[in-house]
Amino acid sequence: MELYHTTDADGISELNPSIDKMRELLGSLDARDADEAEHPDVSLIHDHSGWSLSVYPSGVVTFENLDEVDDVPRFMSGITRNQALEMWLELSRGQIQQVNSRPWLRDEA
Repeated sequence: MELYHTTDADGISELNPSIDKMRELLGSLDARDADEAEHPDVSLIHDHSGWSLSVYPSGVVTFENLDEVDDVPRFMSGITRNQALEMWLELSRGQIQQVNSRPWLRDEA
């Protein structure tokens, strides 16, 4: 069984949340004041690998390995909540290559 957890905008984590809970978390990004929160993103972390997908109210998604100090985060913009859910589900199943095969951009300035 893959271990993963989500973290909401308040910093509260939940281990192996259901698909419905994931939808609820992503839906919380549509609250009026979501983009004004101290931590406006919600994220899913695949615990074994350290890969993380963070989703922001604006539709920006970042993909990075929290265990790799030199890893440059990848990002995409214009991502719908359903697309974000699809990526979260892939990552929760440990399908790192599937997530990584998407058209990520890197800001290596």
